[in-house]
Amino acid sequence: MLLFAVLASASCSARRPIAATGPSFRLEAVNGESVLFSPSIPEFQPSDSAIDIRMDLNSPATTRNTVCLAETGPFRVELTKEDPNSIHITLPSAERWIRDISGFADADGDAVQSLYALQAKLDQLQQQGCLGESGFAIRDFILQSLPMKPSESLFNSYGYRPDRSSLDLKPGMRLKIERAFFRTPETSEEAGGTKNFAGLSATNFDVESSIDGKIRFRRIGNVRFSPASLRGQVRDESQDLELTAVPPESRYRLIFYTLFVSKEQKLSAAIVGASSASQLDEFDRKLRLQPADGCKNPTAAHDVACVEFSGFVTVTCQIRVELNGKSKLIDWGTRAKDLVPKDSLSSLTIQRRFMNAYHNIRFDSRDASILSLALVGGDRLAWSKTVHGGR
Repeated sequence: MLLFAVLASASCSARRPIAATGPSFRLEAVNGESVLFSPSIPEFQPSDSAIDIRMDLNSPATTRNTVCLAETGPFRVELTKEDPNSIHITLPSAERWIRDISGFADADGDAVQSLYALQAKLDQLQQQGCLGESGFAIRDFILQSLPMKPSESLFNSYGYRPDRSSLDLKPGMRLKIERAFFRTPETSEEAGGTKNFAGLSATNFDVESSIDGKIRFRRIGNVRFSPASLRGQVRDESQDLELTAVPPESRYRLIFYTLFVSKEQKLSAAIVGASSASQLDEFDRKLRLQPADGCKNPTAAHDVACVEFSGFVTVTCQIRVELNGKSKLIDWGTRAKDLVPKDSLSSLTIQRRFMNAYHNIRFDSRDASILSLALVGGDRLAWSKTVHGGR
């Protein structure tokens, strides 16, 4: 499989003062490791105690005839008794969560699997009218509230973990699809050889929110070919344009086939959509059990929109961040250290969205572990340009 370098594109926006509200994210040590805590977790939360937080509902519950409770392992979600327009959420202690997500679950059970089970129960509660129209927001609130190592904060925003190999798509992202083309070999010895490489095509799609809040994809520009002469040699230029035809869905996810599909099948990735996160989770699970048919898997594809990418193709997700007041598209997985000059830590400030409001990330300016922070869409970073080597 060829590896393609992705060039980040940049655009400029008007410089404006950075404003943040409410409590901060904060970087603290848990058993000697740096852990990022969200604004929803109280200050001085003991690392070995369960985390209790509260969330106000955007819309009231529509039924009172059902016990509105979801509980699995160390997670618990229920309507607040004294205020039916808010919910009480219990999360595992920071020590247990960090241990379990690092793959060291013990006899108490795996908190990560409990989280996935809880998410399915939340979908059920919403269908029963327990959560009004706030089901998706509750899921996001829980994900964004979980303590994480800075390098793993993609999980909070996109549900990404290396061993799960999928990424929840959010409005504001951009997808870049690059496909390699090869000349027909003259001899059997030349088959698959890099000297037969003819060029690349590239297509961009923006992930957007439709009027009803669902996710849709909009193509940006035309298919680009490198070299330009390749355009006339490609028989089907529309093979990577299927995203323009998929229906808007409440949730979409990019699934990477790299870890569980053999190279012989030539499947690279799939973009799947559904009305609920639990439907995507179930599709994801079945797809990994029977990957050979991909999107055509009859037991997995029920009620799920699915676009598959096969052959010599890569699908790269890009996110937009702000660097010293300028907007820039970067590849997902980029860390602060990839963008911030080494000698600017003392002047560095970072802000991140939590449930659509910006909050500062508080850290010790002498603690270089903040530079391992995996950036997410909307992050704002600023540092002094007077520092030698600043950008």
